[in-house]
Amino acid sequence: MQENFSRILVTTDFSPAGDHAISHAFRMAADHGAEVLLLHVLEMVLTPNPLYAQYYPTDPLTPEVRARAEGEARQALLDRVPEALTGIRHQALVVEGTPAEEIIRVAAAHDVDLIVISTHGRTGLKHLILGGTAERVIRHVHCPVLVVR
Repeated sequence: MQENFSRILVTTDFSPAGDHAISHAFRMAADHGAEVLLLHVLEMVLTPNPLYAQYYPTDPLTPEVRARAEGEARQALLDRVPEALTGIRHQALVVEGTPAEEIIRVAAAHDVDLIVISTHGRTGLKHLILGGTAERVIRHVHCPVLVVR
């Protein structure tokens, strides 16, 4: 039984593996006449040295810093659309938060039929420490997930 996908969500951290996932998503969208939602999750984490905390503003991530980061990420997403497939309907989404949680939230909010996500193939201690975004998404999302290595 072949699935018919109308909306494909592809996530990237702007790594080569993420770029590979984007090309897979666009090829699948071309085959299915689907729309592609390109997603990048901003992890705005700042951990200043507590010894110098008195010198930092209460929120060093100002609205201007956040807006600039979002704009640059949105442009970086659009720059990764395969040139031969620019005719595929697509939109760039940039959200802030924890990657797995935001991927799951965006997939549900946009009624996505398929998620394409890359994995870096970490194992052992690196996997345990860094976690597996793809693994967390697979465990909690409502739709099929294509993991691209």
